[in-house]
Amino acid sequence: MKNKELTYEEAIIKLESILEQLEDDGNTLDESIDKFKKGIELYNYCNNLLYKAEGELKILLEDKEGNMLDIEFPMEG
Repeated sequence: MKNKELTYEEAIIKLESILEQLEDDGNTLDESIDKFKKGIELYNYCNNLLYKAEGELKILLEDKEGNMLDIEFPMEG
């Protein structure tokens, strides 16, 4: 599965898995570098998804004049 097919949540799970694998002392240098590269790709993919979502929210939260609406979201917990 390519990154473009992953949801944000799936990508985070894969990234966490890679981080756990990197913490394992049994990796060769080449394996560690390969996992690090994959981790960076997933990190960038997740950041891009968040950036796009933020942009969509800003559009939804603007009034007709382009001013941001002041909306408080309820906190969970």
